Amino acid sequence: MTNEEAATWEPFLNSIPLFSGLAREDVLRVAGRMQQLSLPKGSALYSQGDEPNAFYIITSGQVRLVRAIGRAETVDAFLGRGETLGEGGLMTGEPRNNTARLDTTCEFLKLKRTDFEEVLRENPAILLHLSQILARRLVRADSSGASAQAQLIAFGSGPKPEAGVLFCAHLALQLVSQTRRRVLLIDFALPESGLARALGLPDGATRIPPQAQDRDPSWVVPQLRRHPSGLALLSIPAPDLGGRPYSGLYRLLNFLRESHDLILMRLGDPPGDVERTVLAESDHVLLAGGPAAGDAAELRAAVPETGRILELWLGEAPPGEPSGRERAFVPWPSALGERFSKTGSPYAAMDGQPRTLRALESLARRLGGLRVGLALGAGAALGHSYIGMLRVFAREHIPVDVVAGTSAGALIGAWLASGMSPEEMAVNAMRMDKYWLYENLFLDLTVPRAGLFGGQTLLRYLRGFFGEREFSQLELPFACVATNIETGEEVVLREGRVAEAVRASCGLPMIFTPIEHNGRFLVDGGLVDPVPTRVAAKLGADILLAVNLTLPAGLRNTRRPRRREGLLEASLELDFARLRELTLPAALKAPNMFQVVLQTLHTMEYEIARSRAELAHVAIEPDLSDFQWTETHRSREIIQAGERVAEQYVPQIKALLPFFTQLSKVPRPPASPLRG
Repeated sequence: MTNEEAATWEPFLNSIPLFSGLAREDVLRVAGRMQQLSLPKGSALYSQGDEPNAFYIITSGQVRLVRAIGRAETVDAFLGRGETLGEGGLMTGEPRNNTARLDTTCEFLKLKRTDFEEVLRENPAILLHLSQILARRLVRADSSGASAQAQLIAFGSGPKPEAGVLFCAHLALQLVSQTRRRVLLIDFALPESGLARALGLPDGATRIPPQAQDRDPSWVVPQLRRHPSGLALLSIPAPDLGGRPYSGLYRLLNFLRESHDLILMRLGDPPGDVERTVLAESDHVLLAGGPAAGDAAELRAAVPETGRILELWLGEAPPGEPSGRERAFVPWPSALGERFSKTGSPYAAMDGQPRTLRALESLARRLGGLRVGLALGAGAALGHSYIGMLRVFAREHIPVDVVAGTSAGALIGAWLASGMSPEEMAVNAMRMDKYWLYENLFLDLTVPRAGLFGGQTLLRYLRGFFGEREFSQLELPFACVATNIETGEEVVLREGRVAEAVRASCGLPMIFTPIEHNGRFLVDGGLVDPVPTRVAAKLGADILLAVNLTLPAGLRNTRRPRRREGLLEASLELDFARLRELTLPAALKAPNMFQVVLQTLHTMEYEIARSRAELAHVAIEPDLSDFQWTETHRSREIIQAGERVAEQYVPQIKALLPFFTQLSKVPRPPASPLRG
């Protein structure tokens, strides 16, 4: 580095504790030995096991230090501007004990090993600073985990600007509301965007001063505009960052990452050099398309193959065909764009659109790492208690973003994912009386080769709700679990027709004939996964709520008399039970084959379910021993029991969700024990 270049780096080096005690001549001497280095996002500065050959200072960007332990990988630390790395190996001579992976495009000052050793000989006081830095890093590595880093989110839409502006404005506000973090909205799609005007903020683009070429991008701070919600807005036309300022784009983005947790950037279409750079640097890429937004074809083509794309389908109904990419459905009536154009207010345009607002809230939680997943276990008629729990969740505004179900949980989960309200579910459940059982089960008796009932009437019943609807057409991500009866393997169903998948998940072995599905014979998923917590995690849940309805077999005595409210009825039933015990032969007092099969299933499911439910952040295990699994005609009572259970867990669930607090900033969201 030349003397002139070293002088420009002097203020930066003086701000680093490692050099803060040195005289100006010594700082310049150290700077003169350094080299400037720039590397792209995703690359490795060095790898675990490499020989130490240099010391580095981060001047821009974010670096993740990761360590491989067997097949697993753990994060030691996240480092940013002004922090040093690589010094440990130079001091000990040992190979690198971790890998320095670049989360963003980064710039460094590099000091070779020979020069580093010379600096230490000339300035022994630096050794004290280095030991303090290493000690702090060890403390961070031993703590509960490295803090979450800022997320860069690129947003682009098709050729209908009204939908894009309205969507982006509400998404930014929901990011603030749902995550309670520091959110910045950058509008690159000027002058036609109008995001500032829509949010009630002063319009006009940010002026880039001549000092934008300097290494300190803090010039941008006074130009941030503040929304009453706490949202920060920066309006910069992308072409203004081209040319000479373009070289400082990485530095600007990295600087903004240091002061914000979530950065949402609206891009123009077609994309230029600036937009392409932003797409390459982004952690998430959101592309809004569908009938309401049009097709963002040019933006999609500009995203690198390694880019993480989430396609947002804006329309009246979910798309019929899967796209091959990750997709989220956002209900978007065609009149929304027109209402926004007429009123100019994003709030007035969204009046009376609760489904759209719920979808935007869910997307904000997804981006903020706060997605709520619900795992509903097996339980037959006891599954009606889920309806009561969902009633409480709706009343307390506890969201559900993804749902996984097994057996009875598959039916309730599919209802929820299709958009059915808890009240509609309750109406359907209360129709399942004794006559319903007779019509849907006993009229479906078949030759008992693989099961007592064929299951065709049950399938017709399910098609009455779902028709030909497929998983891709549901409003929420949903999966259900079945068992391949020939191999004993778990089968997670996420594609194809919903009715057939739910029928497979509900098919109790020996009761229902296995259903053939894609060349496999499937039965009840409770045999292998009675509480599908892992499945909910794989659907993308960050916060896991699991409900386990199974009980020890001793508490499911199918022969015990059912409780009655009337004393006369109860005494008559008890007398009948006593008479049977006195008159029947011993062989007939034993459980019948039907009861033996069910008790065997309950015993097996209980042991598996307990281990699965415990993996959730909140494991709900209600005592429903007053009810039997066949008592569908008692659905009203079972639903009410579910409500009472859920009310006990509301405080515990709300404690995990930051939007129930009044804090302006919350800690890192709870890590799912099953993700990755």
